[in-house]
Amino acid sequence: MEEKNNYCGIDVSSETLDLYFKNKEGVLQHLQVTNTVTGFRKMIRSAGRETHFVMEATGVYHLHLIFFLKEQNIAFSVVNALQIKRYIQMHLERNKSDKKDAKRIYEYGVERRPEIYAMPDTEYFECRSLNNAIHDLTKEITKFSNQIHSIKKCPFDTKTIEKSFEKIIKKLREEKQNLEIILQQKLIAWEAEMLKLVTSVKGIGRRAAAELIIYTQGFKDMNSYKQLISYAGLSPTEYRSGSSIRGRIRICKQGGKQLRHILYMCALNAKKTNAQCRTLFDRLVEKGKNKKAAVIAVCNKLLKIVFGVVKNKTAYLDNFIVKSA
Repeated sequence: MEEKNNYCGIDVSSETLDLYFKNKEGVLQHLQVTNTVTGFRKMIRSAGRETHFVMEATGVYHLHLIFFLKEQNIAFSVVNALQIKRYIQMHLERNKSDKKDAKRIYEYGVERRPEIYAMPDTEYFECRSLNNAIHDLTKEITKFSNQIHSIKKCPFDTKTIEKSFEKIIKKLREEKQNLEIILQQKLIAWEAEMLKLVTSVKGIGRRAAAELIIYTQGFKDMNSYKQLISYAGLSPTEYRSGSSIRGRIRICKQGGKQLRHILYMCALNAKKTNAQCRTLFDRLVEKGKNKKAAVIAVCNKLLKIVFGVVKNKTAYLDNFIVKSA
């Protein structure tokens, strides 16, 4: 039987790392270190270089640590935060603390033995950071636009406030445009050919192409278009039990919310401009399908086309695909 590795569960926060592991004497131990290189070195000295470190994805707070572990050639896993959350809930944990979370992550590592994390390219992290910033600016623009809309309903003079908000929106849009230009430059440097292939699909613009490439890490480990649809949270799911519960079939929505939103907007365009998508949409509507459901079907069709274009390394032309030069 294969011997189990020694695992270390890490609960990551902005300032500290809570560790739970077996020390050199074989005794389970909790240790808290700073989320800095000094703390990382103390962690390695205490847990040992042969330890397999396990943590959950925490936005940006775990990035410094994984770059350090990669540089030191030390095994580690980054687990989806929802998987860790469900694992903790499965144990009916009533209380929550960083120490207890580290312990559960350690137990998760021992029981599930997660695969060693395949470190993406540095360009991926740069593009993802830019993409997230663009999302944040978009939310701010929407927020101030909504505030202008609502404040105009006031029965008194609000011109000063409106002008102030309009200046902010103008500046936010300028910054968003600048970031979008930089993101495209980064994508060209990272995945130029893939960007060209994805944008060749009629209905998929540069923003959608960027979202797809970043979200899938350059379509890494994508073995079928169904995986891609699942990643976007567009795969159908049903909820049935016995003879009384008969839920409607819906999309699962366990995927990229922003990607799904962008794809929906692409589908609205593709059902008019893309011959294959237009045919699919019209056929479903003629059969009595709800128009929104038909648009979701177009989303899935677009993803299927994109997957084929990327995997076959071919450029898309409306109605047919030809080999790229």
